[in-house]
Amino acid sequence: MKGMRWRAVCLPVLLTVLLASTAGADPTLYIDPAVTEVLTGEDFWVDVSVNAELLGLTGYDLIIDYDEDVVEVLGVAEGALPQSSGESFFYWTTGPSPENAIVINGAVLGGSVDGPGVLARLHFSALGAGWSPLEFLTFELRDIENTPIPATAIGGHVVIRNPPTIYLTPETIQMVEGATDTIDVAVNESITDLTGYNLRITLDSSIVQYVGAAEGPLPPSGGDDTAFYWILENDDTIIINGAVLGGWVNGPGVLAHITLFALSAGTTDMDFLSVELRDIDNNPLPALDEGAVIIVEEGGSPVDDTSWSVVKSLYR
Repeated sequence: MKGMRWRAVCLPVLLTVLLASTAGADPTLYIDPAVTEVLTGEDFWVDVSVNAELLGLTGYDLIIDYDEDVVEVLGVAEGALPQSSGESFFYWTTGPSPENAIVINGAVLGGSVDGPGVLARLHFSALGAGWSPLEFLTFELRDIENTPIPATAIGGHVVIRNPPTIYLTPETIQMVEGATDTIDVAVNESITDLTGYNLRITLDSSIVQYVGAAEGPLPPSGGDDTAFYWILENDDTIIINGAVLGGWVNGPGVLAHITLFALSAGTTDMDFLSVELRDIDNNPLPALDEGAVIIVEEGGSPVDDTSWSVVKSLYR
């Protein structure tokens, strides 16, 4: 994907903590937090914990299911609770039976521990947008006499979202000399509460010329009045300003359409020089930006000053 860059000092990590309910007197094994929200490409940790009602724990065998298309297991570490009594044993692996599951075996050697505390820490990487369970397929908790300890197991899940992104679409355009085409400036579903935008976009004007720009369907989609303005900073750079007046909109959607004219054969990148996205309180909205590639091929209509002037007059 062409030209991906950050356009903010930082991107807040979206993390919702919803602790498993451990009310009552039942010994409980649970995923903590029960719900984790992260962005694509981020690494994160999730704990396997027990509550204060779980007493006399010596050994534990756990099998935890996850979706390998959504998250990747980077590692599993022993938690602080088994280590608190002194010497302990800890082992983990993934699969193959059952497939795509985390298998954990642990024990306190020669003793036992009481909850609350963390038995294991699961380290993941978020592969792509989606939802993954963190579910106990089986579990066994045993005391120092190897007697099973009855308990309730509460799983969790991970929600992964794409980073807030503004991008040019399509990411590759093929044109012939003398032809016009349109490229859109769009935002994805993670851009929310957008009120204003100020963009500078560049290309090689010896290959492709800007004809003009028009407001896209997203800004007026909420029913509020909008403002839209564009100007050429120079032959290579277009400036686009827009705002939702008195309101805001949420992605996904198109902010602007840019019309282009293929001047001569060649290839040019089309990239964001700067991006400012703001909410109704004029606070910046951090986002990634992704550019495009434009390929102009020979074989179209010859381009001269007269034909170029006619094209400009039709779109301005």
